[in-house]
Amino acid sequence: MAVFQMGSHTHAISMTLYRDNRMKVVNELQRAHNFGADSKPVILLQGGDNISHYDTDVDYVFRQESYFTYLFGVTEPGCYGTVEIKTGRATLYVPRLPEEYAVWMGPLLGLEDFKKKYEVDTVHYVDESFDQEAGTI
Repeated sequence: MAVFQMGSHTHAISMTLYRDNRMKVVNELQRAHNFGADSKPVILLQGGDNISHYDTDVDYVFRQESYFTYLFGVTEPGCYGTVEIKTGRATLYVPRLPEEYAVWMGPLLGLEDFKKKYEVDTVHYVDESFDQEAGTI
């Protein structure tokens, strides 16, 4: 079971909480709006980004965007997320980091790692183009 945890001695929160939050929002939007049969309404959220201190190699302490945290529980910067309102299907878009980053950050997460960590339906890199109609990259 994947959990949101900000350290080894902090309370662990099941990722199902974020799935439940997404479904609450989806259900409320479906209740409040009459989407047409042919429409494909989607929620799109941008997570927070790292901000460098005076354009140096030092970053301010990263804080994730609040609504993004509420729906996804993602702790990494530079991510986006979508939720299909008709199905509740959640997609996470993550930055593609250069292999050199592993020197400072340790092993880098792949797409399947992000999918397991955040319990979303699909994960893509931000720099990939996605064909919504065909459902392919």
